[in-house]
Parts: sequence; C-alpha cells; structure tokens
Amino acid sequence: MVTFLITSVVLLGLVAIAIYFWQKPANQKQTMELPPPVHGRGLFADDAPAEPPALPPADVSTVSKPPDTKAEAEALIESFPAAPDRNSTVRMLHAAALSDDAATYQKAVEAALRAWCEHNLKDLSASDLEALFTSEFWVLSSETRSSGAGFVLKRALASVRRELERNHHQ
Repeated sequence: MVTFLITSVVLLGLVAIAIYFWQKPANQKQTMELPPPVHGRGLFADDAPAEPPALPPADVSTVSKPPDTKAEAEALIESFPAAPDRNSTVRMLHAAALSDDAATYQKAVEAALRAWCEHNLKDLSASDLEALFTSEFWVLSSETRSSGAGFVLKRALASVRRELERNHHQ
C-alpha cells in the first residue's frame, strides 16, 4: 500500500513537471523595444517652471491679461476694499501670488481677511478662504516660499488660519 502511495506521488510530480515545461514558452532571444524617451523636466530640474495657466476673467470689467507684476498686484490690493466679493478676492490673491513677492501676497491675504472679518465676503466661508490662501501660496516660487520673507508669510498664514478657526467657531 505504501509503495502504491509513493509511486502515485512520484508520477503526479513528473506529470506536473512535464506540464510546466510543456507550457513554458521557448527561450527566444527576442527583446522588446522600449518607447522613445520623452523629453520632460525632472522634479529637481534647473530650468524655470512653466507659468501656471491664467484664470479666465469673471466678468467684462476684469483685466484682459493676468496681472503678473508687483505693481499690478498692489493696484488690485488697493482697489479691493471698494468692492470685495468672491471673484475680486480670487483675482487679487492670484495676482499677488503671480507677483512672486511674499510681502505683496501677505498684504493681499490681510486685505481679504479684513474684508471677511467685516462680513463683506458673505459668499466665502472660512474653510473656502483658508483653502484659497493655501492654494495661491503654492503659486509662489519655491525660492520665495523658502526665503526669509517666505518664512514671515508662513507665520502670518498660520495666524490667519487660527483667526479663521476662532471666528468660524464663534
């Protein structure tokens, strides 16, 4: 009986090995061609990043090109208190971020926060405003974000978050 069991196990093993080699593809020296390399930019490449796409104008009275200089951003910050709303807030913060100046962006954040605290931005919740501040912060270049003025801006944004949370929960 033991002989029959051992013989059947050996035969099953041989059949399994035979099936394995029978289904195994023939050893061919054919290599697969890789697609041509794509000339992309690496994560830490030295060349300048592409400019982010411009936001479409919200209405006819907006500027026809995205404001990308510090002077244009400061002009929007100065005119913002006259008519604060959701669109002008987004436009002002984006212009300040495109200026790539941490102090200008901080002025824009403070102007938006002041308007929100005075209840002039009823169409923006605290979480919307915080998300807007954070997302536009990342438009600033990495050099600006990591500079001394960028550090001051990060501290100001942290206090703005606390202010928004405090006013939101009251």
